[in-house]
Amino acid sequence: MAHTQTAHAIIKLALLAAVTSAGCGHAEEPLPVTSDDQACERLMAVLVENNTYRAEQLAGCDGGRDDQNPNFYVLRVNGICGDTQGCGSVLMGWYAVEASTGAVHKWDVAEWQLGPRIDGQD
Repeated sequence: MAHTQTAHAIIKLALLAAVTSAGCGHAEEPLPVTSDDQACERLMAVLVENNTYRAEQLAGCDGGRDDQNPNFYVLRVNGICGDTQGCGSVLMGWYAVEASTGAVHKWDVAEWQLGPRIDGQD
């Protein structure tokens, strides 16, 4: 799986969170996802929209298209390490983004299967 981490996503998430919290945003059907970066950006936007995490807590994602589930990007969300001595990886959770629809789900790592949808769309 490819490593994906982007500072631009953090900026976009902060702007998205500001617009959404100001009441200017509205729920739209997500668009298809065609890259690891897009999947990570979509996922982090949903986590911020849902108030699961604040944008400044999120460092990026590791992962990509799953061999067993090729229509999904399976991503590990990484958090910012606050320790100046370093703290290795900061796991924030595992999620899946559906390539064809952009739908965001939790990912059950133990069973390696799709969990419930979390992006507020049905």
